[in-house]
Amino acid sequence: MFITVHAAAGAIVGTQISNPYLAFIAGVGLHFIMDIIPHGDRELGKRFFGLLNKKLSEEEKLRSLAAYGVMDYLVLIFFLIYSFKNFYFAKDDGVIWAMIGSILPDVLVALYMLTKYKWLKWFFDFHHWVHHLIIGRLKHDIHLKTGIIMQLIVFIILLLVLNYINNFSPLISF
Repeated sequence: MFITVHAAAGAIVGTQISNPYLAFIAGVGLHFIMDIIPHGDRELGKRFFGLLNKKLSEEEKLRSLAAYGVMDYLVLIFFLIYSFKNFYFAKDDGVIWAMIGSILPDVLVALYMLTKYKWLKWFFDFHHWVHHLIIGRLKHDIHLKTGIIMQLIVFIILLLVLNYINNFSPLISF
């Protein structure tokens, strides 16, 4: 999933869980639940840049993934700026820590891919396993364009929920 989608979902969780430790754990758990849903990102870097039929070196694959990642993080930055400027709850500890928890798994995967740190290999393998729980059984992922459209729709829905919480819902916390 786009990191921004994870962050928006984490923000919603954080509005409901004020304890930062529980919010962080819930954000991490939510990340993995969301990643089970097929979202078109198998061979992402190659598919995004139309290079699926081209044999790429590991360095070329990493570069294409990095370019996609930079775009994803730029969108995240704009989402965070929007959130902090518009949502009264954006600075709440639960919201911040749930958002951190919801994006941390992808940050750790990226760190592993860049460094190949052995102590992160187990996490990379687990993340990959979660991603392929459904698409592994289907033998293929959904089309990248379909995945992008689906994620944009999910993001818009999450943004609408955040706006609703901001405008009409009192903060309920555990």
